[in-house]
Amino acid sequence: MIPIHPANQVYLGIPGYVFTWLIFCSALGLFLFILLRRYRLLRLGRPDPRLSHIIKRFLDLISYGFIQKRQPRYFWAGLIHIVIFWGFVVLGLRSIDLITQGMNFPILRPFMEGELGRDYNSLKNVCELLVFIACIWAILRRAIMRPERYKDSRQFEAYFVLTLIILLMLSDMSYDGSALLLMGIETMVSERLPSTNLSALILSGASSDTLSVIHALSYWLHIVVFFFFLNFLPLSKHFHIITALPNIFLKKLTKGRIKPARWDVDDFEKLESLGIEKFEDFTWKHILDFFTCTECGRCSDHCPANAIGRPLSPKMITLKLRDYGYKKVPILKHKEVKETERDGSPLVGDLISHDEIWSCTTCGACEEECPVFIEYIDKIIDMRRHLIETSQNPKVFNQVLVHLEKTGNPFGKPPAKRVDWVKDLKDIPVKILEEGEEVDVLYFVDSYASYDPRIQNIASSIVKGLHRAGIDFGVLGPKEKDSGHQVRRLGEEGLFQLLMEENMEILKGVEFKRIITTDPHAFNTLKNDYPIPLNVFHYAQFFQEIIEKRRLRPKKRSGSLDVYTYHDPCYLGRHNDIYDAPRKILQSIPDLNLVEMERSRDRSFCCGGGDVILWHEIKQQNVRMAEKRIQMAIDVEASVIVTACPFCLIHFEDAIKTLGLDDHIRVIDLMELLISAL
Repeated sequence: MIPIHPANQVYLGIPGYVFTWLIFCSALGLFLFILLRRYRLLRLGRPDPRLSHIIKRFLDLISYGFIQKRQPRYFWAGLIHIVIFWGFVVLGLRSIDLITQGMNFPILRPFMEGELGRDYNSLKNVCELLVFIACIWAILRRAIMRPERYKDSRQFEAYFVLTLIILLMLSDMSYDGSALLLMGIETMVSERLPSTNLSALILSGASSDTLSVIHALSYWLHIVVFFFFLNFLPLSKHFHIITALPNIFLKKLTKGRIKPARWDVDDFEKLESLGIEKFEDFTWKHILDFFTCTECGRCSDHCPANAIGRPLSPKMITLKLRDYGYKKVPILKHKEVKETERDGSPLVGDLISHDEIWSCTTCGACEEECPVFIEYIDKIIDMRRHLIETSQNPKVFNQVLVHLEKTGNPFGKPPAKRVDWVKDLKDIPVKILEEGEEVDVLYFVDSYASYDPRIQNIASSIVKGLHRAGIDFGVLGPKEKDSGHQVRRLGEEGLFQLLMEENMEILKGVEFKRIITTDPHAFNTLKNDYPIPLNVFHYAQFFQEIIEKRRLRPKKRSGSLDVYTYHDPCYLGRHNDIYDAPRKILQSIPDLNLVEMERSRDRSFCCGGGDVILWHEIKQQNVRMAEKRIQMAIDVEASVIVTACPFCLIHFEDAIKTLGLDDHIRVIDLMELLISAL
């Protein structure tokens, strides 16, 4: 017996396909209405150009959207997600076929009944079983293992959506299984249909009448659940099923770069206000980020501020702002709350607290981990811009900013003393460039290496290396200003523009082929924040090339039993993908015993010394980041931490003293180590 298609049956005197059309039209209409309301919220955002480098965007979409390259960073959760994602891709064609059959418009039937259709049906059967198993596995993980990163996520929604997916799988399996039994048991032998055969095996004891009822009920359940699921997506955290691929396609292409004060205004001084004061000050892409958050908690799980107990969870910032936006433009217009009816609480300072904003080190760990490329740093810096402009910043910043404006450095020391450190290099001539002079390499020293006694040792080591390699180099001396990296990430956009313009004017007045920097922060801002193209290198990149050319040859360090581990600075690693150059320098030193910490390369743990934390400590923390990082080095039995960032060095040395570990572990800069091995 060939079963009658449920849509061809008559219910209450009405043909089944009429009900399919009613379900389809009403569900699609509701879905479009919900999307239009969400689109209205998106339209509140400010301009944000995101359509450059289309080919790269498509390639990244394939890599991160379809291949899901970041998902396996959490292996089992990632595997589950990949199975469900690709299962949905495959099974989507099946759902379309069922719907169009039910509408008496079977456009996919010729394909489904052909040779390719039979192969697809076999693949669909396998995917159904895999998705069913993955959903059960996901439910058990959440219920039994309870990963900490899911805390404060919408757990009920997760269980509910997984249940809906299971219902879609079971309804399709029972629809096919009951049809198979109604057609005759012998059909099972000739087809590679594991889910259908399993369903038929379970239903094999049922009568023909019961099977007919199951066949019809399975079909209508599948159709109703499918359209309910479709409309539930934009109302829940699973909106990312719709928005994730667009969000990945429109992702930020240049890491380390900070968005301007406004994309649609060239002269920021003409703006009435800076930064994020109200929800409408976010860009439309950042509002799309709010839609796309999967609540997986990977960002907060890898946030160093969150790890040490600071009041910052990147996930919660997104969720609070998303919920705020949904209240601002709700699905039902009569529930829309006007600004005058609100409690008057500010967006920044109440919904998102000051301590949350200042806790961030802009290390980029959250953005590196997010599978759908949600951006946090630009949002946080835009909120800081508002606090700086309205004088709501920590008071400790005021004196630093005054020093930077008046003297070009955060210490307030005279520019004339910017090159006093070279006096100790008696046998090495250091050229202080005047306008019009030319060198092969311009060494951009920056403020800390110019004035801080400990960091001056690193600058001296760089100069010694340049001299030993026979490099024609020079420095800007008193004319050099602070690079402005910390200033911009603190949110003082006006002062950053001033420092940048003064530095660019000086740079245009001298001739050079390459710039090298002492620290990753100056390197990053010269490379990514300055509007003119500069051939800039961090010293690790430069000297790795010098060593490869055999212009410097490290020697064996006799009698050393030390175990070394390299700490990846955030702005050298995550923000600029420079991981190999420092390691190649270390590997060039004969017999150096090098081990890797568990969190290394793009998962390195921030030292806590980046940007505003140089001048402002957050009181709400259980332990300092540097102390936690030192423990990671001790866990791999390292006795020396090597870094390539002066701020990492300062914080590690301070933490070692605080912990009383001077006799157990020490820290050294990569350049200092290299010079000692020459």
